[in-house]
Amino acid sequence: MKGLGPRIKALREARKLTLVGVAQTTGIDQATLSRIENDVMTGTLDSHVRIAQALGLNLPELYEDVLSKIGEAKDRLVKRKLEAFSHATGAVVQLLATSILQKKMMPVLFKLKPEGLTETEEYSLGAERFVYAIKGTLEIVVGKDSKAIKAGESLYFNASLPHHFSNKSKSECWLLSVMTPSAL
Repeated sequence: MKGLGPRIKALREARKLTLVGVAQTTGIDQATLSRIENDVMTGTLDSHVRIAQALGLNLPELYEDVLSKIGEAKDRLVKRKLEAFSHATGAVVQLLATSILQKKMMPVLFKLKPEGLTETEEYSLGAERFVYAIKGTLEIVVGKDSKAIKAGESLYFNASLPHHFSNKSKSECWLLSVMTPSAL
């Protein structure tokens, strides 16, 4: 996500935090944080969440200026690139709408590679999630329950419960996810 690195660096410096201190707080390697701040690498959605928390922000606040610049971008291909995030091992998340933080729902496309897995997510009380398997078969763990869904099947659940998605098959899986309220 071009432009996010300099924003993180400016926010960190404004709070008089060192790179070493943020690395210790987030558990992210100092070299990785430096690469993110210098736009050498983008990091994962999970690393963005941890950095935001270390800076005393929520994720939408961290992305605030960066997402407004995306909204102004004229080149559709550039926009698509900026709205895709690596998410844990073997998973990519692509936002399917622009100006997502001004909307009530957040539609995203998860692409899970074979043996891919997302980090466990847990949102605020009242958050709901609808998922629809587009391609392949994947496992969804919500709280202590596990459910396998295949292409054409869906699941609606309480997103405030800890949950994650995994692909235990040998082919890529695609999953449409719509969450409300919109949260990153």
